[in-house]
Amino acid sequence: MSENVAAARPQKVAPTSQTLREYETIYLLRQDLTPEQVDRIKERLRGIIDRNGGRVIRFTTWGKKKTAFPVGNKENRAIYVHVLYLGKGGLVAEVERNLRNFEEVLKFQTLKVSDAVLPETRPTEEDVVFEGDREDERPARDAQSEGGEEAEASGAEEEAQEEGDSEDASEESGD
Repeated sequence: MSENVAAARPQKVAPTSQTLREYETIYLLRQDLTPEQVDRIKERLRGIIDRNGGRVIRFTTWGKKKTAFPVGNKENRAIYVHVLYLGKGGLVAEVERNLRNFEEVLKFQTLKVSDAVLPETRPTEEDVVFEGDREDERPARDAQSEGGEEAEASGAEEEAQEEGDSEDASEESGD
């Protein structure tokens, strides 16, 4: 397992004309975008990076998640996308300029991962897509209103059902 970890980390080398810097950018997209629209933005960024002498290592779509605070037009949820890439210093300015111009992008941040990486040591990886959280599918909780009595009644029914299940199990085991 330690071999895999060592292979995933970039080798430390001195900056030369043959090395590139490694960057990661995380950007947030509007929550109402379709997967096709998200892919179209990813491909536009991939083209910008390639045109400017960089190379994309991997795109990871984290899916729709709740934000820590309202972003953009006071939205509380966004689609998170992470991109890991290699390039020269001016590439970051071009990527961020384009992200600023995309109206679908709510927020972005870029970090420098490594100062000098040999491009041959960082193979291009397959893009990854995660589902995101499932908060949309959860029913909203009512604050002890009219539904409070119904919730208590259904809780008592569930307890009675569980007691019946445990009695059935003890009869089957011969107790």
